[in-house]
Amino acid sequence: MPKIDRSFSLAPRALALVLALGVAACRGEFPAPHAAIPEPHTESDAKDEHGLPESVSLTSAAIAEAGIQTWKVQPVDLEHLLVLTGTVGHDENRLLQVASNVSGRVASIAVDLGERVRQGQPIAWIESVELSHTWDAFIQAIAELRVVARSYERARSLLEAKAISVAELQIREAAYLSRRAEADTAERTLRMYGEPAEKIATVREALEAGASPPLDPNPHRLAVRAPFAGRVIDRKVTPGELVAAQQPLVTVADVSSVWVFLQAYEKDLALLHDGLPVKIRVEAYPQDVFQGQVDFLASVVDEATRTVRLRATIGNPLEKLRPGMFVRAHVEVPKPQSEAHPILAVPQAALQTLEGRESVFVETDPGRFVRRVVETGHTFEGFTEVLSGIRAGDRVVTEGSFVVKGEFARALLVEEH
Repeated sequence: MPKIDRSFSLAPRALALVLALGVAACRGEFPAPHAAIPEPHTESDAKDEHGLPESVSLTSAAIAEAGIQTWKVQPVDLEHLLVLTGTVGHDENRLLQVASNVSGRVASIAVDLGERVRQGQPIAWIESVELSHTWDAFIQAIAELRVVARSYERARSLLEAKAISVAELQIREAAYLSRRAEADTAERTLRMYGEPAEKIATVREALEAGASPPLDPNPHRLAVRAPFAGRVIDRKVTPGELVAAQQPLVTVADVSSVWVFLQAYEKDLALLHDGLPVKIRVEAYPQDVFQGQVDFLASVVDEATRTVRLRATIGNPLEKLRPGMFVRAHVEVPKPQSEAHPILAVPQAALQTLEGRESVFVETDPGRFVRRVVETGHTFEGFTEVLSGIRAGDRVVTEGSFVVKGEFARALLVEEH
């Protein structure tokens, strides 16, 4: 029996052929000079410019083992639903890091993580010497304003009786205007710090009437209040901590509506615009459908993914959707006039990329699969439009198309060896 040189790497079927010839040699059984040598399992009668075979053949056993299935191409009338993926995010118009407008010490935090808060509800209490000084300045300015206001009124009466000069009236008027400006400035500062307008008005009315202002047991403590109804989703400070003005204390979010950010392919950009209805599903609640509409379409295409970002606002009254969730969305897009008739389409599973070109595999004879390079359009309902490369009646591989792709790649390797 002839010896096999094992220093060469032979394809399995080529190795089997060599062994068969060796056995025949030992038995004295050689094929006739013009007898056909059995073909290998994979056919490659023709090749394209990339060296890929135009077709491959598989046995019935191999087809059954790989679970290969085909689908007959025929015109279909697709409902225009873009299937997109994305994530849930906060509605940034209803998300706020609550901070104190005055520096001081955190006396207490009145809420805990996850707690629901009402609009205007105290969230934290800040002890501030700066706040106390501003109240003192306000009270003093109002008291002095009351005195100079009376003096100014008397001066006006005296001027009418020609008991004082115009110059004296102007001096008292200047004093009155100065004190009023000081009082107004102190009041605006208190409002800016966050003191309630009702509290400031009560103190001012009492002082202007000559009465003592209501006693505040903690004139140096400021309540930091919730800007809107929502939930506390983050705490950034602890009681006793010194904080600067505008330093975030807690984060409040209203998730009764959320933003969903989706990625659409560049080729679908012409179909998208604001106002399109959107329905989304999440794995946590597979039976629920959440509805909203597109309200933002990015003006820049991502160069790496060739996708464009869009946003939909989704109602979330039961708060089932949570920021960070993965979603699958159906976006209803209008059907172009050019597609008002049935078109050719294939299931998405039929499409494979081979040597950088989008292809399908058509079964021309039992077990024989021909590669067809196709030009695709939009994808709706799991089907992708095919603009060229196939015809109605072709049978394309759907399930197991990746296996057929592997056969083409393997055939190329065999030819290279």
